[in-house]
Amino acid sequence: MPLMVMVGARGTGAVVVVERGAGLGLRRVRLRDRLLARIRAAELDVELAAGASPESGVALALHAAHLCEPPQRRLLARSLRHVVAAAENQSASRVKAPVCRPAVRRARSDLEAVIERLLAAGPVDVRGVARVRTLLADGGGPLYRGECSGHELRDELSGVLAALDVAP
Repeated sequence: MPLMVMVGARGTGAVVVVERGAGLGLRRVRLRDRLLARIRAAELDVELAAGASPESGVALALHAAHLCEPPQRRLLARSLRHVVAAAENQSASRVKAPVCRPAVRRARSDLEAVIERLLAAGPVDVRGVARVRTLLADGGGPLYRGECSGHELRDELSGVLAALDVAP
């Protein structure tokens, strides 16, 4: 579901949100809203990845718009590339958490597909981008766990790829 964030003069803007009983409404974005969206970024990632509607609140709308911006997508793709490099070559790693090398090696083609999708032109669904951020941030998740089979990572990446596609 596409999300529009309209920016006005001097950095002011508005977002479309679902207002109780009134349907869609336009809400002015305040500095406080922007700060809350940044402070709660990890929590908002989890909510969006779980299927929360970006239009359900100002913080979610702002965070969703940020996630789908090309610079953020490139940053996530670069982070996934670092994970792949860490799995291939111990000394070249810039990843601070210990990567589950066997799982990442087995899922390399899936990781490359996610990277390509993030870097591709055109829209992506925010739920998929939020899932990528959550996957990268979860130190106990399938990218980093020492005892990992690789099946869980491949399953998660399949879900991420499906979630990145924008529904027609």
